[in-house]
This record gives sequence, C-alpha cells and structure tokens, in this order.
Amino acid sequence: MYLDLVITLNVAVNFLLLKLAGQVARQKTTLLRLFTGSALGGILLLFFLLPAGASLLMSWPGKLLLPIAMIVLTFRPRRWMDGFLLLLLFYLGSFILAGIVFSFLLWSNYSLDFSRNIYFLHSPSFFHLFGAGILLLTFVRWVSPLLEEKVKYRFLTKNFQVEVGLSGKKKKFSAFLDTGNMLKEPFSGLPVAVASYPAMAELLPPEIRAVLEDGSQIKWCGLEKALSSCGTDLMFRLVPYHSLNHDDYMVAFRPEEIRIWQKGREISLQEGMFIAITQQKFSYEEEYEMLLPLEVCRCSGEEGR
Repeated sequence: MYLDLVITLNVAVNFLLLKLAGQVARQKTTLLRLFTGSALGGILLLFFLLPAGASLLMSWPGKLLLPIAMIVLTFRPRRWMDGFLLLLLFYLGSFILAGIVFSFLLWSNYSLDFSRNIYFLHSPSFFHLFGAGILLLTFVRWVSPLLEEKVKYRFLTKNFQVEVGLSGKKKKFSAFLDTGNMLKEPFSGLPVAVASYPAMAELLPPEIRAVLEDGSQIKWCGLEKALSSCGTDLMFRLVPYHSLNHDDYMVAFRPEEIRIWQKGREISLQEGMFIAITQQKFSYEEEYEMLLPLEVCRCSGEEGR
C-alpha cells in the first residue's frame, strides 16, 4: 500500500474517531481544528520511516501521547477530566470500529492466516472502513441522545420534597421521580402523582379514609356515599391505570396547594397536578412516600435552561 494512501486513510479514521468522541462528550469544536487534529496523527506516520520514530510511535508512551496531542489540538479541553473522558471515548471508539471492520472482513470471507502462531489479516478495503465508520456514526447519533436523557433522568429522580395542602391541612412528603409514571387525569389531562395511603391518610376527609383503609379494592357504593357526604365530589376523581397484573382505578384528588423542591430549588407546575392514592408499598425500606410523574422532570429541565 502506498504511503500517501496510508496517511489519507489514517487521517480519515482519526477524523471519525475525534468527531465521535466529541459528539458523545458534547464537546464542541470547529471543522478546521477537527481536521488539524486528525492530520497530526496522519502526518506523524512519516516518522515510521525512521528507526527511532517507529520505535517511539509503537511504544506505549507514543501510543498514549499521540491521541492526547490530537485531543488537545482538536478540543482544547479546559478541565483535565474533560480531556480524560475524550481520551477514553477515542480509544473506545477505535476498539469498536476495529471490531466492526473485523466483522465485515469475516462476512466477506477474507482469508485468515495463523501460520507460525501469528495472527495475520489482509488490509481492509476502503469500503470496509467507510462502511464501519458510517455504521458507528449512525449508531452514536441514535443512541447518545437516549443515553444522555437516561443519565439526566437518573440524576433528577432523587431528593424531592413535596408539600401538599388539602382541607386546610399541610404536610411534607419525601418523593421520587418515576420516569415511567405517565399517568394523566382523563378530563383535565393533568399529570398524576401516586402517594401511599398511610402517608396521605391524615390529610384526607374521614369519610374517604373510612373507604380506603379497609383494603386495596375500592368499595364503589361506599365511595359514592363518602363523596356525597363530605361535599368534595368535585375535588376527587378516579384515575384509570394499567399494570402487569390488572387494570384498575385509583382515587385521586387535586390539592388546594402543592409545592415541589429538589435540593432547595423549587419547581413550578403552573397548572398543578392530581395525587392518586394507593395502598401498595413502593419499596421495602419506604425511602419515599410519593411517586412524581415524568412531567415534573420536564418542568425541572425547562427551569434549568
């Protein structure tokens, strides 16, 4: 293979790996700096013509320092943690790219030579490198937003405090943001949080407590009488839900006042939300008393921007 072709392919692969690392790490750069960093790795291949240069580039310090120089030239990271993350992503991308190219070669029935206990594989074609790069880039573009969203939600799910006001009473609850909670109240379309009955009982009217404290199954006749007698039939609703075991309804109410905090920062739900009551336990440790809906996370993200 000619030297100019080797350098061109090396620059193209470096360009792809740097672009992938920057995209996953959300590090911005210019096209010129991206090309300059890629060209640095390609041009240094000329040192392979010198015995001292070849021994340096093939040594572990050389293999480590060259990607670091490319990353610093391309992204100019301000923190060493950003540079370290980019370096890890660069190497991870190179390993994945090599694995994809190797899979393409096996599917293309390339000959493998194991003579003298040495593994030998013919040079991959430009088609294999280009196809592997496009596949990896497409995969990263599709998966990275999902991973970013998942990680973001993971950090946003804990440390919630909710204050609920009902019938002149107020109480604070520990809450957990459940990204799978997409319940909506059917008529208003408002999001629905789910609270455990033992934690919510003291805020409820006595008539409602008498119906819910007997068990998880709603006694419809008793509930109708309770709503009529306590005069809060317009405040309470029935929210349908679907679980792995069965479909059912939960009694829910719209609080007169609700405030939500996370780590001291208040989150505003402009239109409010309903709170459904369940007698099922959320966890054995009972670390939290309420499951917040996904809408809270979205409101938190909007306030952060």
